[in-house]
Amino acid sequence: MIDIKDKLPENDLDVVIEEDVWVGANVIILKGVTIGRGSVIAAGSIVTKNVEPYSIYAGVPARKIKERFSEEEISEHEKLMAIN
Repeated sequence: MIDIKDKLPENDLDVVIEEDVWVGANVIILKGVTIGRGSVIAAGSIVTKNVEPYSIYAGVPARKIKERFSEEEISEHEKLMAIN
């Protein structure tokens, strides 16, 4: 065992997962990453950087595969989410 005397602030960054996000099984999200609203992360991915809202990411490291919705579909989706 080793003694930890000083905790560095850069080693304690939060992971932020916004609303309406789907995260597959066995996904690893590194410190300081934000997963944007409405995004999908494929199973087994390793997320090393921030994820754009309403996007689909996959891989090691995770990369953007495509947009989840068009701009019109995002507007309609946001309206439906506000109802609930």
